[in-house]
Parts: sequence; structure tokens; C-alpha cells
Amino acid sequence: MKNILFSTLALFFFTASLQAQSGGILWVGSRSNNTAANAVHATIQTAYEAFLSGNDEKGWAVYSDDAAEIGPDGSITFGKKAMRESWDGFMKIADEAPKFTYTNVQVRLLTSDVALAVWDSEADIKIGGQQMGGKTKGSAVLRKVNNTWKLEFDTVTPVMSMPGAEATGSN
Repeated sequence: MKNILFSTLALFFFTASLQAQSGGILWVGSRSNNTAANAVHATIQTAYEAFLSGNDEKGWAVYSDDAAEIGPDGSITFGKKAMRESWDGFMKIADEAPKFTYTNVQVRLLTSDVALAVWDSEADIKIGGQQMGGKTKGSAVLRKVNNTWKLEFDTVTPVMSMPGAEATGSN
């Protein structure tokens, strides 16, 4: 029995170490010593701050031409051109420029040129006098192209209360 337990634990730790090594670093926050992870954080920050300040051109420059996104309504938009048209259409129906926050950005490098990012976000949107938005979880896939990180895919998922979720410890 002792050998089975030891073998099982050894196999678990070996597998975990291989997974961590093959995927690069595990999830890291913005205070990482990892240069690549910090570059991904800076890309997310550049995009958010550009859109928040109304500098849409700088925000869109972070996206690849073939990027895609899934909006909070579940619609899928393919290509930066279509994403821009969708954003411009949204801005025409909004009563004012939406206000967004983003915090707790976490990055995981899958390879030296592909990364995942997740973050907490909150949106304050008014359309036709009606308050919309709320808390969301954002996520993105980024790819390093010519030494520059580009957003290839992003999405926001509205946060909804689920009965019993507190018991699972999920965030």
C-alpha cells in the first residue's frame, strides 16, 4: 500500500511539473518578474486605457487583423474591420461613452508566443436611458507577432449569481 501511495504521488508531481514546464509559467499577476508576462499585461493595459480615454485607434492597434470576439450578448464578430464596425454601431446607440474598469489581470504563457489573459471588469453603459452593464470576467488569447503582442480573441462573460456557488470556492 505504501508503494502504491508513493508511486501515485510521484506520478502526480511528475505530471504536474511536465505540465507547468510545457506551458511555460503558470498564471501570474502584474507584479511578475517574467518579462513576457509583463509585456502581455502591458498590451491589455494599453488596449483598455486607449478605449477608456477615447483613443480608439490606439486601442484597435492592439488587435490583429483577423481577431475575433464574443460580446456579452453572445454574438461572435470575426475580423478587426467587423469588430470596429460593431463598436462604432454600439457607440451610436449608447447615450454616452461607456465606462469600464479592469482589475486583477492574470496571464499564462502557453508558449513563447501565445498567452491567455483573464481579468475582472465592470461596465457602466446607458442606452435609451436604461442602465446596462455590470460585472464581467474578461478573457483573451494573445499572440506575439514580430515581437509585439496582439489580441487574437477576446470575450466578456457577465457574472451571474448561482445558487450554491459560494460552497465551491469558485471565483
